[in-house]
Amino acid sequence: MKSQAVTLAQSVVVGGVKWQLYPADFKTIEGTFSVYLYALNREHAAAILLELKETAVLRDGDLVGITRND
Repeated sequence: MKSQAVTLAQSVVVGGVKWQLYPADFKTIEGTFSVYLYALNREHAAAILLELKETAVLRDGDLVGITRND
């Protein structure tokens, strides 16, 4: 299986608003892993993370590619 690195910008501007990248760590029996999300500030990132914890579901199928949308 060929792996590909993904590079994320530290911040992005969308509609004139700056979004910062925030890491979130989670622990499983396999170890500690990280996900990254964009938010307006740390409090916003915490709110997004809470919403993810309450509503996230795994999509059907495997990831077949990554496309930039900028």
